[in-house]
Amino acid sequence: MTNIPTTLPSVEKLIQRTRVAEKTQQKEIKITLDEAKDLTAELAVLTSKLGTTITQIHEMLVEINKKSNEVDVKFDGGSF
Repeated sequence: MTNIPTTLPSVEKLIQRTRVAEKTQQKEIKITLDEAKDLTAELAVLTSKLGTTITQIHEMLVEINKKSNEVDVKFDGGSF
């Protein structure tokens, strides 16, 4: 499976700023263009890797389902 990032610094920074804004009852949060670019890049990578991971999980589930529906029947011919 693809490696999904374990940390997203720009997202974490935005979440922290949002929490502070809520606690101080601010009406808005502003970010710089560079912060917006970093946030966009992180979210794009995350979205891409999640899409790939979901596809891989789906393929695995299809294979598991296929294998669980297969029945292996064997005859030994018997003797009289």
